[in-house]
Amino acid sequence: MKSPQFLSIVTSSPVKVRLTNLPEIEALGITTVCESNLQRFTAMDNNRALGLADYLAENPEETEVWSAAFYPELPLEAVEIQPYSRAQRGLPCLFSQVGELPGIEDGDRFPVGDQWPLSCSPQERAFSLLQERMRKLWSEGRPDAEMKLALIADYAGRLNRLSGHHFIHWDGELLFAYSGNETDLEPLAYQSFSFRELCLNYGVDLELSSEDLVTGVIVASQSLLGDEAITINPGNTLCFRQGQLFEQCEPVSFWERVE
Repeated sequence: MKSPQFLSIVTSSPVKVRLTNLPEIEALGITTVCESNLQRFTAMDNNRALGLADYLAENPEETEVWSAAFYPELPLEAVEIQPYSRAQRGLPCLFSQVGELPGIEDGDRFPVGDQWPLSCSPQERAFSLLQERMRKLWSEGRPDAEMKLALIADYAGRLNRLSGHHFIHWDGELLFAYSGNETDLEPLAYQSFSFRELCLNYGVDLELSSEDLVTGVIVASQSLLGDEAITINPGNTLCFRQGQLFEQCEPVSFWERVE
């Protein structure tokens, strides 16, 4: 099955986003967040996906986080359509991941606590696992960005031992992105902007507009961005704050047990 493509935008203040000229897709998922208010939209089959994109382009609302998933093939059911959303500490968190992760169902090795997924997809279970690890981190006091990055890099490296994968995660405050190694999956890339109006015409057409000057970052499957975008190195985990790259963590290494 062909993998979905992802695109996420985070800006320093609200913007309006218009999506046009969609590729041939069979399902579309879009989630927006503005002032902690979340809206989620999904569509199955090409005609409904085009209709959803047209409706949102004609009725754009301001958003600070805009995240989309483009499916070249139909998922098994609508509940599997990403980005997944799940609240933590009263803030909406988003997650998009590609990669099958065989063995993620092992509850002893990868406990999800009370964060049970709604679907049977390994990607949503991986999100539940990350939320459970984040919950435990917060139980020790408010973590700073570096602590969150270290936890997410460790989490990503452990899952990469199951199989190569990529993900984009909004934790309610910061944006994180991970590109796995030893995988044939399309890599992730990112690009930062400062704008009042911005038009992007690559894999999809995007128009972003704001009355004020804003900074923003787009993290997406590489083919959805232009040549100026920076490809995320395999195994690296990046953290973005206020639309700018804040910090990154190189691949996490684990000791191998020798019998």
